[in-house]
Amino acid sequence: MSESLLPIYVDTRKAFLQQEEISGSVALENLPRFADSLVDNRGVVNVELQFSTNESNLRLIKGHISARVKVACQRCLEPLAVELEDEISLVLFEQDRIEAELEPQFDSWISGEYKLVLAELVEEQLILCMPIVNFHENKDCLDNLNYLGNEIEQTDEQANPMSPFAVLKKLKK
Repeated sequence: MSESLLPIYVDTRKAFLQQEEISGSVALENLPRFADSLVDNRGVVNVELQFSTNESNLRLIKGHISARVKVACQRCLEPLAVELEDEISLVLFEQDRIEAELEPQFDSWISGEYKLVLAELVEEQLILCMPIVNFHENKDCLDNLNYLGNEIEQTDEQANPMSPFAVLKKLKK
């Protein structure tokens, strides 16, 4: 993967006509919707995209994205590094023309302009491939929290709590 930056946009007319292949990286800080779900927005997403057309004249975008991001563990709320990888298989449609029958391996991407903003496409794919629940594989984070079966020392007051009716008993005497 080259160390170059991904272009901000591509001209779809040219990209599909010339069957362009684009690779590069996007900084996580340039993906604000995705960065909101991260603990740390430092890092990059590596992207490879191929633009082509098929025999039905559908405009295909295929590629691969990968990133290492830091999210919060949902057990202990400490940072957790997660490897994200996803294959991109999209068909680009104009806003007024959407094909009803699409092969199952493809998703649709709608763009009414000739400029396709690549960061938006990458951001959407990252959001879709993010795991729903993130937590440390080992259960050390559970041990640090002192719950779920871990014994906690109890004071005498906690072991023998005073009955709420004890005060009434004293008043009665």
